[in-house]
Amino acid sequence: MIAAVAALALQPFRFERALDPSSKAPVEIVPDGSMYAHAQPDFGDLRIVDARGRQVPWRLEPQSRSAVRALPVLDQGTRNGRAVARVRTPVAVDRVTLVVPDRNFVGLATAFGSSDGKTWTRLSTTQIYDVNGATSARSTTVLLPPNDFHYLEFRASHVRRIDGVTVATVPKSERLEQLGAHVTHHGRDVVVDLGHAKVPVDELRVSAANARYDRPFTVFAGGTIAESGELVRLGAPTTTVIPVHLRTRYLRIHVENGDDPPLRGLTVTAWSTPRPLLLEGGHPGPFTVYYGAPRLRPPVYEWARLPVRALHLDAAQPASLGPERRNTSFHVVDTRSFFAKHRSLVSAALALCAAVVIAAGAFALRRT
Repeated sequence: MIAAVAALALQPFRFERALDPSSKAPVEIVPDGSMYAHAQPDFGDLRIVDARGRQVPWRLEPQSRSAVRALPVLDQGTRNGRAVARVRTPVAVDRVTLVVPDRNFVGLATAFGSSDGKTWTRLSTTQIYDVNGATSARSTTVLLPPNDFHYLEFRASHVRRIDGVTVATVPKSERLEQLGAHVTHHGRDVVVDLGHAKVPVDELRVSAANARYDRPFTVFAGGTIAESGELVRLGAPTTTVIPVHLRTRYLRIHVENGDDPPLRGLTVTAWSTPRPLLLEGGHPGPFTVYYGAPRLRPPVYEWARLPVRALHLDAAQPASLGPERRNTSFHVVDTRSFFAKHRSLVSAALALCAAVVIAAGAFALRRT
């Protein structure tokens, strides 16, 4: 049984969206750029109303924990000046992090896969680094394409050894997704426009067509340095992973070319972990979603306190938000006190009182 929720006054909300769930099950929605730009950062001003005009309780969808494990290294050493480590993976993995003891390095990690431990297929080359420039940055993540190999081998340059390999099987809801972005080149700079303000971005991936390069880079967000490091490629196609964890619209990547020509085919993509919202099931549709009330306090719903096992997440149905539109009921309500609203009138009244007091004093002096 759905509990009754207090009626909602619509005048504080600047924006509204239509939402038409296809079932009475819990509903999952993924915020888009417009919602990030116009709602409070934690969605504290988000309210949803069903077909009867009653509020639909919502909560941030609980995130499943990634199955992270440190795999025993079967073979470890060096080969042709590169640190090498092999591991056996019982299941397909999405993300790999190398455990290396070194500091202040910029190297390349190439991943190979094998089904039998004898024949190896090159999977990817990812830049790994630990730098102390304008900001400290470290990334030993190795990107892997989808595969079903049971053996993985990693060869890393510019590090002494690989002490361990940590792998993660990431739930589908937490896998990074590429953001829609408009990328433009301005001389030595690449500008990434995410389309709206306050869009979460967790990672940048950078590559170029030149067969060899080694160039310093700096990532700016709103005039502030977010990350810095070096872009490196030594032969095989290479991707540089830059963790950023920002909420912004514009990112600018400045590449220091020196006396060399600009990098050819320089590409930058932005990635983010989805941050879905889960709406209580059992409410009649269609729904209307309201937000854009910066002074509104966050809602307090019992639905948000229930244990995960009571949410029936396996039955949740995704729904798409309609276009953003202005809420015709919106208007600014002045909640200030009478004195705050009418300061000029109060000041005039006080001045008049002061004048009366002064005049009375002067009249009293004349009489004496």
